[in-house]
Amino acid sequence: PGIRPEVRIRRVGAQSTSTQINDTIQWFGLKSRLPTRTSYPDWTTIAIRMRSGGRLGSNAENRVNLVATRILPKVNADGTIGAAQPTRDVADFVRHIVDSIGRGDDAINMQELARLSANVWQPRGEYFDYVFDETNVKEAIDTALRAGMSEFSLENGKIRPVRDDVRTVWEQGYSPQNMVKPLRRSADPHKHDDHDGVEVEYIDSNGWVASVVQCRLPGDQGLRVEKIKLDGVTDRTRAWRIGMRHRRAMKYRRKQYSFQTELAGLNSQYLSYVPLVGEDQDYGQSAIMVSISDSGGQALIYTSEPLDWIAGQSHVVAYRNAQGDVVGPFAASPGPTNNSVIADIPKPWPVINLKMEPPHVYFGTVNDWCFPALITEINPQSTDLVSISAVNYDVRVYADDNNYPQE
Repeated sequence: PGIRPEVRIRRVGAQSTSTQINDTIQWFGLKSRLPTRTSYPDWTTIAIRMRSGGRLGSNAENRVNLVATRILPKVNADGTIGAAQPTRDVADFVRHIVDSIGRGDDAINMQELARLSANVWQPRGEYFDYVFDETNVKEAIDTALRAGMSEFSLENGKIRPVRDDVRTVWEQGYSPQNMVKPLRRSADPHKHDDHDGVEVEYIDSNGWVASVVQCRLPGDQGLRVEKIKLDGVTDRTRAWRIGMRHRRAMKYRRKQYSFQTELAGLNSQYLSYVPLVGEDQDYGQSAIMVSISDSGGQALIYTSEPLDWIAGQSHVVAYRNAQGDVVGPFAASPGPTNNSVIADIPKPWPVINLKMEPPHVYFGTVNDWCFPALITEINPQSTDLVSISAVNYDVRVYADDNNYPQE
């Protein structure tokens, strides 16, 4: 009662074009103006009055393109939540996606999400512009994080965004001192049928049409191109940077590592930056720190294993502290015995006693004291065994993160 309906009907099938036949018709549109409804909670509405000429088809004159900015609660730099406002920030969308399924902020590592938003995504202009069709939560979060060159991971039951960037600080260290099986290394050789280029398809904000940007390294002929569809990115430069990051990873990340530890492996996380030391000759050595003392203002370290010095080479030494993180490396010189080393290590020095595991020492030449790696997989095998996989870290992967595509 009280409605003013508008109904459309159409003929079903094509049995006859006679207007006298009207028993096989179908209602296909019903509209009504409801006089009592004046607001729609949780929705933004718009009314448009449009006058068109005779050159537009019936489908075209009923379609309106709208560029809208979503209003969402703001993730502040300290991890707190601010008032709702128009936003394109990756962090705000990730939090909204989790909140939309009834999970609170305790399901997200808010400190890391806020850090990436305030220190990386916003300063670099990395925003998320996308309209979702039907999808699941994991895919939605993956799509949003990918626009910020980041990935989805789980840490102690919480969603943790991980961004692969240039690293300068070591995390946990792994060597024969805490491996239960030797470090295994493998490499993928370059083959003639490898991809030699990347093609990124994205929606360009200049016209909102599908565009393609080519990502090539010197020497790439583009004969076997890997095609990537990038959702949520509407800027050509950002699409090119993401494509170049992928292309460089294809070329420079070709070494794999695997090993097993006891519970020490659970200290690492996805994409942790770690030094790996194996039992390979001409590479780094590891040992137990027996003692550390002052020697003319420098640290004199005695180790459980003799150290091999290579003539004409510069050497370094590092150690694993009580938290499992690697400190160093520092320039090293020979000590008074073949199992000692002198290095200018800042205090406080590690404490050695029988109440905890002694520090591990890593030693070798400047370029070969360890294998720099990024953890890619951590699999607990039992109550006291963890299998870990990693890939090599290569700074060349990030060389185009701040560059621009050629016009």
